[in-house]
Formats: sequence, structure tokens, C-alpha cells
Amino acid sequence: MKKTILITGSTDGIGLETAKLLARKGHNILIHGRNKTKLNKAYEHLSSRGSRGT
Repeated sequence: MKKTILITGSTDGIGLETAKLLARKGHNILIHGRNKTKLNKAYEHLSSRGSRGT
């Protein structure tokens, strides 16, 4: 079943790897982070792989 999942701290480390894994499995991922530059980079990374990060 496809789910919408919010991942806090998704700009690097375990949070980013979790976002990648769940996105590859087809889930909708909502990403959150304190650093806007890192957050945009994570979003671009997920988007470039066909994931829908928000």
C-alpha cells in the first residue's frame, strides 16, 4: 500500500537514506530539515530519481 510519510531530519544521514529507500518503494515522501540549502539539495536528489519529495 502506498503511503504518505513525513521524515524529519531528512537532509543527510539516516533521514536522507530513509527518504531514498521509501521513495524507491513508491511512497510519497514529505521531507523536513532546518537548513534550507541542504533541504533543497535533498529535494533535488529525490526528484531527480523520479521520487516526489515535498
